[in-house]
Amino acid sequence: MQAFLSIYGMADWILRGVSMVAQTVAVGGALYLPFMLAPLEGPASGRVGLWRFCRRVLVSSALVLCLGQALTAGALTAFLMGSTGADLATAMSADAVIFDLLSACAAFALASVARRASGATAALVLLSVVLVGAHAGVTHAASRSQPAAALLAAETLHLFALAAWIGGVPYFIASLRMLEDRGQRAAVAARFSLVSLAAVALLVATGVFMSVPYVGTPEGLYQTTYGLLLGAKAVLLALLLCMGAVNLHAVRRQRRDGCAALRSLPVLAEAEVGVGVIAILCAVALASSPLAADTRAARPDASEISKRFELAWPRLASPAPPPLAADGLRGPSPASAAGGDVFEDETARSPFDIAWSEAHHHYAALFVVATGLVALVSRSGRLGRLGRRWPLLFLALAAYLFIVADEDAWPLGPTGFFESLANPRIAQHKLMIALVAALALVEWRAQAKKFRAAWPSFIFPLTIAGAAALLLTHYGHSGDKQEVLVEISHTPVALLGVIAAAARWLELRLPSPALGRVAGLVWPVAFIAAGAVLLLYRESA
Repeated sequence: MQAFLSIYGMADWILRGVSMVAQTVAVGGALYLPFMLAPLEGPASGRVGLWRFCRRVLVSSALVLCLGQALTAGALTAFLMGSTGADLATAMSADAVIFDLLSACAAFALASVARRASGATAALVLLSVVLVGAHAGVTHAASRSQPAAALLAAETLHLFALAAWIGGVPYFIASLRMLEDRGQRAAVAARFSLVSLAAVALLVATGVFMSVPYVGTPEGLYQTTYGLLLGAKAVLLALLLCMGAVNLHAVRRQRRDGCAALRSLPVLAEAEVGVGVIAILCAVALASSPLAADTRAARPDASEISKRFELAWPRLASPAPPPLAADGLRGPSPASAAGGDVFEDETARSPFDIAWSEAHHHYAALFVVATGLVALVSRSGRLGRLGRRWPLLFLALAAYLFIVADEDAWPLGPTGFFESLANPRIAQHKLMIALVAALALVEWRAQAKKFRAAWPSFIFPLTIAGAAALLLTHYGHSGDKQEVLVEISHTPVALLGVIAAAARWLELRLPSPALGRVAGLVWPVAFIAAGAVLLLYRESA
């Protein structure tokens, strides 16, 4: 049970993240089918197959949501029983467990209704309202000591706007690809663009309305974990708006130039979905973070924050280890020995711990900068076959991080490899290292043209996006000052990773060679910028 309690935070984030993505797609489909596809007029060619495909996506996402919410409720029940000693009945009577189970039941009912050849519009909308309402019941708006009706209404509208926009994009992509009639494709594109514009306006308005009481003061935006996550979510929204603006421009062009202007729309929408999923995961992390307005822990002041970005030479010298313990091994740090969430207080971190962390961050930054530079130069063809081997730099980075990322764990520390995985922070580090290693091997073979199929090339942007999502959301969300300072350093790197992933995806998928070349220049530059930011990483005052 102790091992489960130690990893519950990470497991809960994963389950709620999967459930939130599934809910967004399910509710988006429940709105898209009756209001986007049903009103279409003209030939039925392609429309029948599209309707059948969209129903399959809706049913699948609803079933994933059902399973995810059931597992979330079970995990929360076990956590409450293990951490408080409550019996099963008491644990299951918690509001969050009840709302999770209600959501699971509503999701199953939605899947059942959507499986019919022509699901009733009223039933689809009603079940969507139940799903969104159940989710709103476990948000900050409902958990306040005195829940405000206005905040609950804003939260509900926020979730509906998210589903109508991001949740509708997968169905929109399918419509553009499966509808054979040009007029129908143009009609769907124009209609969905209007819905997206309205959803964006509602999303921004409700987000700003909720952020005022949740953040409290302007300082809360950069002095708390909640504020930083909210800022990251705002940046992701801005990126989504840029993509949406390009899509809207294409829709308007098709009225003048014909449907040829719509050829890039599905690919841009694919990138939009990816960024939207990361924004959803960021929102899930926000829901588990203490509100900035309620954070009573010590906050970093402006001088402490500015010191983290002072220009200085990277720390590349290996720090001198502390004296060995009697058994000849350096003992674990106080936090890791206690099995805690690794973000120790500054006073609990020794000079060796700080120097070690800074050194391996700076070495990792050099690997990232080198990768971006080699990838950028290789585009000119000057490096020949050597230029196609730049992914091996990622493999070297993964090997380096595996050794040094967690000094208390094997192979450098006294804690065994499998034993160390019980620590959520170390488990997250190892997961990110595995992602980097997989990325290196697959992309190396893809660059060398070892694959006959095209899909292995897509592993690169997907892996970068996954690593960026983990880096953006993997904190303990305790509101501790040290955690906030680390997050301030890592958040820009994660956001640049999202940009790099989206740009690489567009380079591979865009039908226009000119636009593909532009995207191909963006992602190496984003890598170089991320490495440069990481070179500024500091923990010492």
